[in-house]
Amino acid sequence: MSKTKEPTTANNPTNQNLSAAPNPGTVEHRLVVPIQTRGNLGKSTEAIARGEWMTARGVQWKGYDLDVSNRTVSTALPDQVSFVPMSAEPEGHIVRILRAVTRNEVTLIDPSAHMDQTILRAFRMVRFPEMAAAAQARATVMIYPLDEISDMDDIARTVDALGASVDWVIVRNPARIPTTKFFDRSPLERLLQQYGAVRLDLPPLLTDTRNYLRTQEARLGRAFSPGQALNDPSLEIDLGHQLILEEWIDDLFTRFDAIASHLLPTAIAARIPAPVAPAPAVAGNRRGSSLNLENDDER
Repeated sequence: MSKTKEPTTANNPTNQNLSAAPNPGTVEHRLVVPIQTRGNLGKSTEAIARGEWMTARGVQWKGYDLDVSNRTVSTALPDQVSFVPMSAEPEGHIVRILRAVTRNEVTLIDPSAHMDQTILRAFRMVRFPEMAAAAQARATVMIYPLDEISDMDDIARTVDALGASVDWVIVRNPARIPTTKFFDRSPLERLLQQYGAVRLDLPPLLTDTRNYLRTQEARLGRAFSPGQALNDPSLEIDLGHQLILEEWIDDLFTRFDAIASHLLPTAIAARIPAPVAPAPAVAGNRRGSSLNLENDDER
């Protein structure tokens, strides 16, 4: 019996490494997707906030919610985000989304946990980075480092597969991931820095306000976005929590503005003003430091 010849990278597109795809230079269409095995890291919360940031900045965008278990993003932003139920061939659904990225300025995908390999297979099937570059499009991949060896190995494999063919955003979410010792100053962090990765630190929302909003969502039986919490009087959100949430949103939107070049097409990102640097901290006051003591001799 003759042995079956193993397919090689050359004749099997699904095995091809995508990291050599060209950078299109000027990006006219942007795809943003987290690629990670683990769930419950705050990916959907970030996606909802980023969607409302794009709307506030006048960006024309479309989102796809692939999280069958939660449907958080499509429930919170039903006008912009479509829920996509997964079949026995989930790669087919993702391929259709990838082929449609040029229809919008930005395409947002919120996948469920454990879809990382499915997304990478879909990328390989259509050679997405190469296809995107030809259409002046580019993907941004979000990763959430954490102190679990298996998760860090998964992230390393994703970085190895995509390399410089995509842009990278390293998300820190201290509310869900208090430490990232395995990642900090690691060879993986240095490699991502070589690829031009940027960092997004999600500001923590006051625990009392976060728990209050969760209670309101449970009462209503559905998720709602931060923008809805501020602007929809029918939700009857407490004014004190609204003020705290408003400050949190302003802070997060400023952080999105700072990395707009990785989240938006080139021309749109260029129109967003650079965030104003915070004023330097005022040193602690010393007793009498605000007085003019030179006039003391005139008494």
